[in-house]
Amino acid sequence: MTSEKRTMIYLTMAHIGGLATVCTCLAFALDWPDFAKGFSIGVMVAPLIVMLLPRFRDEYIETLWQAGTALAFAAVVIGLIALPFLEGVYDGFRGNGSGQDIPAEIAGFGAIAAFYLGFHTRWIRGLR
Repeated sequence: MTSEKRTMIYLTMAHIGGLATVCTCLAFALDWPDFAKGFSIGVMVAPLIVMLLPRFRDEYIETLWQAGTALAFAAVVIGLIALPFLEGVYDGFRGNGSGQDIPAEIAGFGAIAAFYLGFHTRWIRGLR
């Protein structure tokens, strides 16, 4: 398999994952049936398996990968540390103490969505 073909497969997987991320957001926002939610999540995660294979990477893909993983790491830090802290501060000022309103699962989805966002942003910018 040529390097150009491997790059095309990798970019196709990234585009499928990005499109599935948008569909997942729409599925939860518009309250689609559970099958549609689960299917879109599965399609969002499945390309990551192909993208994790190192034989598909060259320098160009590695740079796109690094942009995605950097943003995903930031999303995990924000989702697991900053959001619960800010929610606690807000509840403390309001005096309601209603518990955890932001689910912890948002960090996982946010990390995958941030990965695809960082990957595609870097890809669109053309590695300037």
